[in-house]
Amino acid sequence: MNVSGILYTILSAEATVTAICSTRIYPYTIPQKPDGSGYPGVTITVISDEPSDTKTEASTLDAWRVQIDSYAASALKAQQLHSAIRNTIDRYRGSVVVTGDATYFVDGIRYENVNEVMETEKDIFRRSTDYQVRIHRTP
Repeated sequence: MNVSGILYTILSAEATVTAICSTRIYPYTIPQKPDGSGYPGVTITVISDEPSDTKTEASTLDAWRVQIDSYAASALKAQQLHSAIRNTIDRYRGSVVVTGDATYFVDGIRYENVNEVMETEKDIFRRSTDYQVRIHRTP
């Protein structure tokens, strides 16, 4: 399942998010650029998948744990990006069409927690947020 693609589609369509980071939303890592133009930016990392247990068939609803990191050159900008992302996806529910892939039904996205870090070796601020993303799947 293309969880990163689903989240990218939702986030890249939201003006408050793209006003801060444009479309610098990547799976796993932000590409390194010598001029530092990769920031502010966002990474999406799928941590785990927990299927809904049934007695007779494969799961039709999976709960994915996802980490979304907001990176910026200042703590304030990282916080603003984090807030724009949370306001966009927390409690989101609906169909999402991922270009070149499929249409998915997101049963709900739930904010779980946040951690703020200064990455001293890169001189960059990061807000790391965990979400649970529940997606219906076709077995």
